[in-house]
Amino acid sequence: MPAASQKKSEIAKAKVHGAKVVCFASTAPLAHQLIDRGADALILEGSEAGGHIGPVALSVLVQQILFNVDSVPIFIAGGVATGRMMAHLLMMGAAGIQMGTRFIMAEECLAHPKFKETFRKAKAKDAIATPQFDSRLPVIPVRALKNEGSIEFAKLQLELLNKLDNDQLDKLEAQYKVEEFWVGALRNAVIDGDTVRGSLMAGQSVGLVDKVQPLQVIMEEMVSQAESEMQRLKTVFDQ
Repeated sequence: MPAASQKKSEIAKAKVHGAKVVCFASTAPLAHQLIDRGADALILEGSEAGGHIGPVALSVLVQQILFNVDSVPIFIAGGVATGRMMAHLLMMGAAGIQMGTRFIMAEECLAHPKFKETFRKAKAKDAIATPQFDSRLPVIPVRALKNEGSIEFAKLQLELLNKLDNDQLDKLEAQYKVEEFWVGALRNAVIDGDTVRGSLMAGQSVGLVDKVQPLQVIMEEMVSQAESEMQRLKTVFDQ
């Protein structure tokens, strides 16, 4: 269940009909709030993730929530792309992981070949959060690969702020133009292959992904790496 729809009444309504409710949490206060409202499980998402993100890194969220909450299962998301990392998170108490960026590179994923090729070439540092220059123009942070579209978005904000300062535009109209800029941009990139101006939402784990593989191979690789890492750690601990 997305953060925007996680009000207590909506969680309760879903549970009345027998549904299990799994909620995203990107901060510790939100995680505790959602548990109090009846969430059956949490997906703890660090700021390393792609798409809409919160302000806190996964390494901190793990210490705040995963290490201190045992009332509901905690799944981990954000920056995870290898079985070795999955093994360490499971050993720290995670119920499981969520991956997005890695699965974009599955052969079965319908993303445009140009979109996948952009992922293949990208480095971790290329996945950046959209900037906000002024509180008058609020921007929900989105982590994506830098391209002409993201550069134009930054320029648009500066132009709108200049117009606000000179009373050439009212605040609501300026905010609308900010929201309007990215409408349809994700589809343009993922489906149509516009990697120049479309939204290239990607997590920082894009730097760990360098080839397109069948989904089965990705899953087998994840499990194999996790099992090998757990065996390695067992050997270390037994010494």
